[in-house]
Amino acid sequence: MTRRFRYEELSWPEVREVVRTQPVIVVPVGTIEQHGPHLPLVTDACTATEMSRMAVEKTEHALLMPTVSYAFNEHHLDFPGTIAIDTHPFISYVVDIGRSLAHHGFRKILLVNGHGSNVPFMDIAARTITNKTEAICALVSWWSLIPQDLLKEIREAEFPGGMAHGCELETSVMLYLRPELVQMDKAEKDIHFEKSNFIWWDLQQASPVTYQEWFSRYSKTGTVGDPTKASVEKGRKVVDAVVQRLAEFLAEFRQRTIQPRVDHH
Repeated sequence: MTRRFRYEELSWPEVREVVRTQPVIVVPVGTIEQHGPHLPLVTDACTATEMSRMAVEKTEHALLMPTVSYAFNEHHLDFPGTIAIDTHPFISYVVDIGRSLAHHGFRKILLVNGHGSNVPFMDIAARTITNKTEAICALVSWWSLIPQDLLKEIREAEFPGGMAHGCELETSVMLYLRPELVQMDKAEKDIHFEKSNFIWWDLQQASPVTYQEWFSRYSKTGTVGDPTKASVEKGRKVVDAVVQRLAEFLAEFRQRTIQPRVDHH
């Protein structure tokens, strides 16, 4: 019998049973926002979901939650299509998912992120779940799992800026995962942010100063990067590497010891 790994497809007695095996609960978190004229609004939710699914399928003791598809991205609202959720409701929503899982007895929760601006809010959510429940919760953005030597091998776009948003990297991954949603004839290079030694946008390496303003102030098309350099083969290599490392982490995280607290008052 094929293992069922989707949380929402279980019955409540099955959830009660599976808790005894203490699987890692994987929660993909994306967003619905513009990604330029060549990529769909669902890009961030799709990448987080599909790579999470592939990793869970490779892992014996993990369950995949339904994706959190709406997130904080007010800075994209100058481009049609973006659905923006305010900061506190977004954080609270994810924390409540974690609280519920902990209430049912799950003790290991992993947030798999697909949207850059989710990071500070999901960090707060993960910390809150860990501090306020008996579970522990970690956060990982899928691009942080790409080996640097692989990025050096496949990257053709300039640094910084060539791999930032709707870019060579995201477009390649979408060409591999959902090619029917990618319109490469509309892809164009867009790297127009002000040059700086301290502020830039790039998924390979974040700038030393954290800063985010209205996207339309520095992007003409809604993208930042050079999607014309994207390819299916690059996407395949990235997805394979991310899924392998994510599966390895799930196995490790499941074995992680939750040490007792020590109150030194």
